[in-house]
Amino acid sequence: MEHTNLAAVPPVSPASPKSDQASAARLNLTVFSSEVPPRLTKVFSLSADGSLDKSTMANMWKGSAQRVAVVDLNELALLLDGLSSNQAVGWGIPAGGVEKLDIATSKLEIPEFGLLSRTRRNFTFSKGPGILMLDHDGTPGDPLDCNAFRQQLIDVCPALADAPMLWRPSASAGLRYPDGSSLTDLTRHRLYIPVADSSTIPAVGKALVTLLWAKGLGWHIVGNAGQALSRCLVDASVWQPERLDFAAPPILKDGILRPAETGLVFGDPTGLFDTRQIVASIAEQAEANKNIAISLESVKPSCKTQREHWAASRAPALAHARGISEEKAHGILIRASEHAVLMGDFLLTTSDGVQLSVGQVLDHADHWHNTRFADPLDPDHDLRVAWANLKSGGRPYLYTHRHGGIRFELRRQSSRVQVGKGRRIDATDAVLQVLRDRRELFDFGEGAVAYVAAGRARPVAQDWLVDHLGRVCEFYSLKGTPTGVIEVSEDAPTPVAKAILAKHGERGFKKLSAVVTAPTLRPDGSVLDAPGYDEQSGLLYYTDDPTPPKVPANPTAADALVSLQFLWEPFAKFPLVDAVSRGVVLHGLLTAVTRAALPTAPGIALDAPSAGTGKTLLARCIGILATGGEPSILPPADDDAETRKRLFAALREGSRVLLWDNVREPLGCAALDSFLTAATFSDRILGVSETASLPNRAQFIATGNNIRLTGDTCRRVFLARLDAESERPYARDFDFDPAQRIEADRVQYAVAALTIIRAYITAGRPKMVSGRTASFELWDDLIRQTICWIGTLMTNADRPDIPTFADPLLAAQTAFDQDPETTKHSALMHAWDARFGDKPTTVATAIHSATSPFDLKDEDTESGTALKAALEEIGGQGQRINARIVGRWIERQVGRRIAGLRFERCSKVNGLTTWIVRRDATTYAIEHPKHTKPTGPGKGAGCGDDPEGVFGVDGVFLSDGGEQAIDPDVLALL
Repeated sequence: MEHTNLAAVPPVSPASPKSDQASAARLNLTVFSSEVPPRLTKVFSLSADGSLDKSTMANMWKGSAQRVAVVDLNELALLLDGLSSNQAVGWGIPAGGVEKLDIATSKLEIPEFGLLSRTRRNFTFSKGPGILMLDHDGTPGDPLDCNAFRQQLIDVCPALADAPMLWRPSASAGLRYPDGSSLTDLTRHRLYIPVADSSTIPAVGKALVTLLWAKGLGWHIVGNAGQALSRCLVDASVWQPERLDFAAPPILKDGILRPAETGLVFGDPTGLFDTRQIVASIAEQAEANKNIAISLESVKPSCKTQREHWAASRAPALAHARGISEEKAHGILIRASEHAVLMGDFLLTTSDGVQLSVGQVLDHADHWHNTRFADPLDPDHDLRVAWANLKSGGRPYLYTHRHGGIRFELRRQSSRVQVGKGRRIDATDAVLQVLRDRRELFDFGEGAVAYVAAGRARPVAQDWLVDHLGRVCEFYSLKGTPTGVIEVSEDAPTPVAKAILAKHGERGFKKLSAVVTAPTLRPDGSVLDAPGYDEQSGLLYYTDDPTPPKVPANPTAADALVSLQFLWEPFAKFPLVDAVSRGVVLHGLLTAVTRAALPTAPGIALDAPSAGTGKTLLARCIGILATGGEPSILPPADDDAETRKRLFAALREGSRVLLWDNVREPLGCAALDSFLTAATFSDRILGVSETASLPNRAQFIATGNNIRLTGDTCRRVFLARLDAESERPYARDFDFDPAQRIEADRVQYAVAALTIIRAYITAGRPKMVSGRTASFELWDDLIRQTICWIGTLMTNADRPDIPTFADPLLAAQTAFDQDPETTKHSALMHAWDARFGDKPTTVATAIHSATSPFDLKDEDTESGTALKAALEEIGGQGQRINARIVGRWIERQVGRRIAGLRFERCSKVNGLTTWIVRRDATTYAIEHPKHTKPTGPGKGAGCGDDPEGVFGVDGVFLSDGGEQAIDPDVLALL
């Protein structure tokens, strides 16, 4: 690859965003200028022994941020070389299209006066061109020069061979003594890659790190506190829109030289790299995980040794500061390093440089919530690298961006509780108060207690609760001795744990409906995008992002179309056969981000004629959108009892998406039907004689080849059909992995989905289709109507980049039409009607008529043959038809309408029930235009009046321009 030496390029001023050279390909970035402190760049000098002395000043307390655009890499290099010592760059830009803003610390932020903090709330990666920065800080093996570093990246991701790049040395690389001899090697590098869509930078960075680990270019080092710190060929912690890149030339003292500061450009300096070419496959992810595990195991002994050394060196100071024993201080420090748990006496350093204990932070949660701290284990010059979330509704935590991001739980020191004979009630009350104050446990469903961890709510067992009580309380009893009364330490009492679990509705814990890890909507459609527990909905929004994205409260129809285009782009290449199937998948996406707030929602089934069409991948994408991780994949159960057990077990594990993969038998049973229409789901807990009832906020997805839904499941699960129209669909090739794309930018996809729904609400919630889907009324109001509304927008908008969508409820009619029971029912009613007309008839008479010799009339032969075939399908046993089976079957179908026909019970003849097939006038005329003789009310001897007889329904709008009516009889069942 050719490169250009920039030494001879004359310097120019940074390009203004409003320069005459403005074009669509301009690269956006931000230049930060600091007032306090007056310097941001590094200072290098020589110590007394001649070694390098480095001084940094990374905090920016006050200053400005200017949005800047450069034409190409040549101009970017000139901009970086021209930065002054109080300047740095950021590869994100100010949010909301702002050109310039004043910067202050978060505590001094005054948005209405344009004084904003340098946080993700105020800075973003744009959808337009920008810069992907790769930072190399060396390897544990042989050092790499510029070309070797670049070549290793290309070996891992060949697409980078054609990527334009600007190389510059790190500030500390390539320094020389005054006599010209080498002071530091030229082995630390920065590569700046212009990309077409900078919003993909975090996802691309994550994928690149995975590829590096998969190729063995990752390793762990031992941190100062004994942590195992992940490292690879590039720094994995730099892809944040608010992060500063200290790219200004360093200040050199004592005659230090830096002759190699000139950059190099590889490739076309005006080109843009398509980041979608950096993709890690499932196999590469698995290989990366294996290599990470091997690397972690290799450093465990060294970590333990360093951890003990670190804790021993810091314990005396902590013991003195907190007035505790050195043994206790040592234990607190070990727990912080090994388990990422900060106990109440652990000392934190605030962004103002003040030390205070975790207990003090928790005691004043309103003051310290969402504020910045230094890294708890490695506090240094950067006092804003960590932030506190004290109102999550679950356990408070401190999240540090150092070392790739670590979440530290914040815990108070254990409370003291006296136990002993006659003190069980007092001890139970005391423990309950401790648990209420800690806000870590929730009432979950009927009788269950849940603990939230890693974004999941899991009911706790008695043994778990006993262990937990031993960690949050110090139990003691008083014992008399000859010299007086002494305290004796006691284990956590099992009777107290049993009493707490038995106090249904009397514990005083907050009631939890579900845990979400991205913004969502409440049941009333209002936005829930503030982390923490939401009293109104009972939802807990659990996130590590200090400034999670907001959902627009009042988006327009135009906003909805933009969001739909963004949301659908990863799904555009799935071979969905029609607008109804796309409507079902869109239901899956919109339901994924709102299911936690909906008491019930229909499931979806992804169906195809052969394996390898993409059903499971599509299901995984929906699951990742719902939870941020892979969904629970379960094999379908063989019977009703096993189905109930598996569904209940998944709820107990906190699963929010249940994927029944590779369904082979007809899908449908009582347990599944109950699960899909139940806001709570109950079953016996395995291993104990107890029944629990848990909130059911899980999304159900099934996949299979030529799935057939049966019975009432036809209206509870909507079928979407995929067909690649290929004999070998599994051999198709795609240019990106949609699951990785969804996972990498999952929260933004969730916001896009919610924006669509909010736009429908902002439009006044127009009623697009009549009726409400039985058992799913709230889902119908919020999701189905939105899909039909967006279909209307698609018809009226010229958007060839977005496909058409139809009412997902239409899939139910198709399922009923293909249901074996529906087919039998329809065939019998049509044959019965043709054979007997208005005459009430017993089952025995019908069987005799069908099996006796027919008249010579063609129509008699035809109707008799059809009736015989229908009766044999239902009650055939060898060479005979069982009248009892047929009679019971008809009893179960009484009143169910299909194509304008229904069975109705009439008077008995000689003690035997007679039956007649009724016609609904309007519907029958539509379904059978050549046979318009309806049976009106009261027609047929011995029969009662026909109530109503007709069920009308408006046409259901299809976004491809046509109208399609749902069968009124099917809609009545829905």
